[in-house]
Amino acid sequence: MKPPQPLPGTRPATVEVMGRALQVHTDRPDLMPAAQRILEATFQAMEDECRVRWGSVPEGLDTPSWYLLGALNLAHRVARLEQEANQHTQDLEQTLSKLLHDVPDASSAPVPLLDEDGV
Repeated sequence: MKPPQPLPGTRPATVEVMGRALQVHTDRPDLMPAAQRILEATFQAMEDECRVRWGSVPEGLDTPSWYLLGALNLAHRVARLEQEANQHTQDLEQTLSKLLHDVPDASSAPVPLLDEDGV
């Protein structure tokens, strides 16, 4: 089977997660180290949580299930961040709407800077 052709504008990058190397194509290879750290931190947090709750990672948990749990944890984090960003945007829109409501529609007559005596 012939490997798929990379998308235009992407470059190969190698990512190592949990001792396994993976070759990917990306248009932002500069972000891969940060993505790798986030992913490894997610798996580490999962392991820590398992140790606190059960003393160790459950023995019956296979690698694909572990990766799926990691993906679900990250997807949950993304969903929460998107929800927070949407709420922040709504709050800003509401504040802007209130501010615009307080601005008079017609500009008032110009106010002279000096009184009639020139003072």
